[in-house]
Amino acid sequence: MAWVAICALSLGLTTALITATIGSVGATSARHGASTGPLSTSRCAMNKMVGTITYVSPFGFDASAGIIDVFTAAKLGYFADMCLSVRIVTNATDTNELVSSGEAQVTNEGSAADTLEAIASGAHVVGIETAGDTSDYAIVTNKAVTSLRELDGKTLGYYTILPVVIREMLTASGANISTIKLIGDTNYNPTQVVQGTLQGLQAYQSNQVLTLRAAKDPFNEFTPRQFGISGTYNVMTVNATFLSQHRQAIADFMRADLHALHYCIRYPSVCVKIEGAYAKKAGAQFLSAHERAVWALERKLTLSSSLPGKGLGVQTYAEWSPESTALRTYGVGANVPKLVSAEDVSLVANLYKGNTLIWP
Repeated sequence: MAWVAICALSLGLTTALITATIGSVGATSARHGASTGPLSTSRCAMNKMVGTITYVSPFGFDASAGIIDVFTAAKLGYFADMCLSVRIVTNATDTNELVSSGEAQVTNEGSAADTLEAIASGAHVVGIETAGDTSDYAIVTNKAVTSLRELDGKTLGYYTILPVVIREMLTASGANISTIKLIGDTNYNPTQVVQGTLQGLQAYQSNQVLTLRAAKDPFNEFTPRQFGISGTYNVMTVNATFLSQHRQAIADFMRADLHALHYCIRYPSVCVKIEGAYAKKAGAQFLSAHERAVWALERKLTLSSSLPGKGLGVQTYAEWSPESTALRTYGVGANVPKLVSAEDVSLVANLYKGNTLIWP
C-alpha cells in the first residue's frame, strides 16, 4: 500500500464522500448495448434497484490487489455488465467508519487479522474475499540492525495499530517487546530507518520495501515467512447489513471485480495505466514506475498464494484461523469474533466452477 498515497488522505469523511468520487459506473454496458448486458432482465432490474454501491479505497490510487481491480472493472464496463452503479471514493480518512455506518458499502483490510480486529472494535463488516494466503507485512530496519532482537531498547514505528503479525515476528526472533519503544507514525516515509529517525518500521513488502530498493537505500527487511509465520493479505469487506439485504448484488460486484483481477494478472501494464488515468483525472499523485512494481509483486503474491484448487479470492475458515489464534494469544483482540460471523466463505466460492470464474 503506497505510503505516498496514504499521505494525501487528509480530508474529512463527509468531504470524502462528496468530492472524492472519481468514477461512477452506470447500469448500461457500452460493449453490450442492451441495459441488461449478459444478465437476465429480472436480475438486471434487481441489481439496478440496489442503487449506487460505494467502494472506498483504503490507500487512494494504489496499484494493489483489491484496488487496481476495482478501477479496472469500472473502466472496462464489468460493473455495468452486472447492471451495477459503482462509485469509487479515494480520499476517506476512516474507511471502516464509512462502511460500518452504511455511507459506503465496500472497502479493504490488509489481512484477516486486521479485519478481525476491526470487527472486535465495533466495525459492522464482513470479509468476503481474501487475495492471498500469505502476509504482505514486513519490518524494515536500518542496516546496523541485523536481527530483530537488536530492536530491544530501540524504536519501532507502526501505522495506527501494530499488526499482530509484527508482534509474532518480534516474539519469534527472541526480541523483548516490552523494551521496544513503539511509536505511532503518520509519516509513512520508509527513509526514516535510513536516516536513523527510527531503527525499525512496520512496512508492506509491496510498497515501502520497494521504495527503499528503488532508491538503493541501505536497509534490512524481515518478513513473516522468515519466521515460519502464516498470514493473509488484502481482505475485501462489506457492510454486514448491506450484504444480508443485497447478497446477489454484492456477489455480482465481486464477479465483476474478480473478472477484472484475472484481466489485470494477464495484462498488468494495461491495468496500471487504467488506474493512472483515473489518478490523473483526479489530480492525484501517481508514480507509474513505483505502481508497476507494486502490482508486479502483488500479482505474484496472488498467483503464488491462492488456495490450492480454488479460484482467486476464495477464502476459508482454516485460512483465517492462525491469525484468529494469534490475536487471542497476544491479547490484542479482547473480543475476537467467531470466524463464522466475521467472514463469508461461500459468496466468492460460488462464483467459480473449480478454479474458473463463472462469467454470464
